[in-house]
Amino acid sequence: MMMSKPVPEKASARVLNNIANIYASKGEYDRALDYYSKCLKMREKCFSSDHPDIATSLNNIGVVYKSKGEYDRALDYYSKCLKMKEKCLPSDHPDIADSLYDIGLVYDNKGEYDRALDYYSKCLKMREKCLPSDHPHIASSLYNTGNVYYKRSEYKRAVECFERCSKIRKKLLASKHPDRVRVEKKLSEIKKFV
Repeated sequence: MMMSKPVPEKASARVLNNIANIYASKGEYDRALDYYSKCLKMREKCFSSDHPDIATSLNNIGVVYKSKGEYDRALDYYSKCLKMKEKCLPSDHPDIADSLYDIGLVYDNKGEYDRALDYYSKCLKMREKCLPSDHPHIASSLYNTGNVYYKRSEYKRAVECFERCSKIRKKLLASKHPDRVRVEKKLSEIKKFV
């Protein structure tokens, strides 16, 4: 009979993370949280306190709490993730911009538009520095920033963001792509107010 070798903890953590990803994609958030939490504990044992894999675990837990509508808990995990990324990555790294974006989304969902705009703006500036000018993440940042301006009735600024977003999406996406259609629809809605 063949004896099985123990699976290294780093690999086990990856497996736990992948199982959690599956539960999260199925909308089984409590089960996803259980596996993400186990993964985080294992990664905290295996890695230094500022390792990117720990930041990934914190982010994943934040995503689940955001999906559950538990925005304050999501912010807690996203903020910890951002601090860790700021410690271990270059200051203009795209992963830091992603964390700023995630925090902006939560504030947007909470209706805290000033704070959302602050995070979206920081994210956009960083993405414009470190990504190609027609990158889809820049388009997403512009769309969400424009949407906050729209919610605040700052229609001219919203139009500027949506037009820039539309220009990128026209370059990258088919005419019937939902993201392209969404920004075009938003532009036609908003131009009534300008």
